[in-house]
Amino acid sequence: MNSRKRFLSILLALVVLAGTAVAIGAFVIPTAQDLLVQSLETSQTITDGHAIVELSLDVPERAMSGTVEAWGRLDAGPNGEPAFRVEVLTADEAELIGTIAVSDGTQFWVWNPARNIVLTGQFEELYARIAEEMAGQEFDHNFEGDMDEADIPETPEEAVAKLLEYFTAERAGSDVIGDTAVNTIRLIPIPEQMPEEVRAAGGLLNVWLRDGDSAPVGIEYTGSAFGSGVARATFLEINQGVDDAVFTFTIPEGATVINAADLEFPDKDALEEAAAIEPDFDLLSPTSLPAEATLRETTNVGGAIVERYGLPDGRSFTIAQGRTSVNLAPAEGGESITVRGVPGMIYTDPEDGRTLLNWSEGEIQYWIGGDLTGEEALAIAESLQ
Repeated sequence: MNSRKRFLSILLALVVLAGTAVAIGAFVIPTAQDLLVQSLETSQTITDGHAIVELSLDVPERAMSGTVEAWGRLDAGPNGEPAFRVEVLTADEAELIGTIAVSDGTQFWVWNPARNIVLTGQFEELYARIAEEMAGQEFDHNFEGDMDEADIPETPEEAVAKLLEYFTAERAGSDVIGDTAVNTIRLIPIPEQMPEEVRAAGGLLNVWLRDGDSAPVGIEYTGSAFGSGVARATFLEINQGVDDAVFTFTIPEGATVINAADLEFPDKDALEEAAAIEPDFDLLSPTSLPAEATLRETTNVGGAIVERYGLPDGRSFTIAQGRTSVNLAPAEGGESITVRGVPGMIYTDPEDGRTLLNWSEGEIQYWIGGDLTGEEALAIAESLQ
């Protein structure tokens, strides 16, 4: 009898211990905020690093991807400039493969082997040239006030707290990049904290942090009306030391050498004239808009004409159209739909009241996105003439 009671007591104790372990485990699982703080703490300890990074970018009139290998060391130059070396391993454009950018912290070189051209210069000379170009120029400032020094974060905790004034952070599961286990953090913009242009474009950030020390492994911008981009380190090591020879470069024989300080800066008036060039396609205009919507701004973004509309309650949306072969809509989470008699995709976020509608007519792509319902976006699309 005593043996039976003892067995039951031991069994009960084991159950209690197991339950306690599960409870403790659930309690200590780090939140998205905890992981972001740890990531900044880890970043503060980095002195050097070596990584292989996959890059991809989809924007109007431009889609590109490739892989680079990079080495870096902080505070190598007299004013804290970093030393680095970046080599292009793969690229959609064959001419870019093999391109090397190197700096020892004082001088830099960029060599394109396909053309055998080296761009080089001293940082101090380049700084002086930029200061000369900027001297006397007038800039339009749109700041509501000067930054108070008290608002500048001094600790990782303060920096993350400031970030969370503009983004909602949430854990979005675990993944593996290369051979590295990572935690995914999703940063969702808080609409009322964002400029109207950002709200209208939409989009969010995915950040990948290495499991264990939360070292940053990658970042992705997705869900925007104007494109997406991603950078992921399939290999990453930090604070393992990098040989000084990595940050040196010998100009190849016969190469054309260009001094960066001698380059002509783009003319501001010429850039404005280029942006004002009329599109080479028939621009459509809406005949039906939400009540009291007014056109606030029209811009040329990489060949796409973007019209931004505002509403009295502070909401806004955009209508964009352009000749591009790049699909600028998000790859996931959408619903197939027929727009103006052709296939399209619609992406809605009922919680935030935002929509992105995307479709193509021949070579021209169209996007309608922002603070709209799906019905409003479709009504605008069908009214385009």
